[in-house]
Amino acid sequence: MKNEMAEPTIYPVRIISQQPDGYRRASITLKRGVNEHRVTEPQLEALKKDTRLTVQVIQASESAATQSHLESGSVGSDVALDLSQAPEELAHIIAALYELKPTKKPNVDELAFEVDGISGEQKPSAAERDEAWAWYQTHVVNEEQ
Repeated sequence: MKNEMAEPTIYPVRIISQQPDGYRRASITLKRGVNEHRVTEPQLEALKKDTRLTVQVIQASESAATQSHLESGSVGSDVALDLSQAPEELAHIIAALYELKPTKKPNVDELAFEVDGISGEQKPSAAERDEAWAWYQTHVVNEEQ
């Protein structure tokens, strides 16, 4: 006989927020930077729909290996991405660059994003992309080397 009250699937996730501390989504209070939580599928879907957040499902092996390396306000495992000094209006573009890890400056189409309440993808201007790329090269790539 099938159990009607089956346990919900729980996903370990890394949520990257550029919103101020206290921002809430899917019944979770977030801080600016990296947040790690265990969420249900409905929570995961709600988090993924929020274009102000970057959500990564953490693989079990990654979760154990990286948890001790994470720092508040950072992204990643061995290298922290501290966006506290980044221009606030460029933080989402810099976070996208960090996730893409491009070897050359991407075009604006590669950095397209969605904004709640606005239909279609939004793209940064070439100037915003250039400024974010310069910050990324100085504060992330150069520090990794």
